[in-house]
Amino acid sequence: PIPSLPASSPSFHTTTRSVSSKMSELVASASQALSTLTNNKPVRKWLFATGKAAWILGSSLLVVVVPLVIELDREQQLMEMENQQLGVLTQPAGAQGGAQ
Repeated sequence: PIPSLPASSPSFHTTTRSVSSKMSELVASASQALSTLTNNKPVRKWLFATGKAAWILGSSLLVVVVPLVIELDREQQLMEMENQQLGVLTQPAGAQGGAQ
């Protein structure tokens, strides 16, 4: 088992403050990096173009691929049903529920 520190222990508060300060430093540096990137005009144009391309790709996927997948599934179900019916019709007379 991992020993836990009680919440009243001084080292617990020091560790918590240490982690908290490191997290805030990380968030501040990430925010500064994002700000630097978005103020750069070519990067901003690239981000806009990438987002636009992602929107077009996602919309096309919904309009074209999803109905295709649904239709293929429907066709597979129909083929399975036809094979099942064909199997029932081609069984010998004695195998259909014991009728002689």
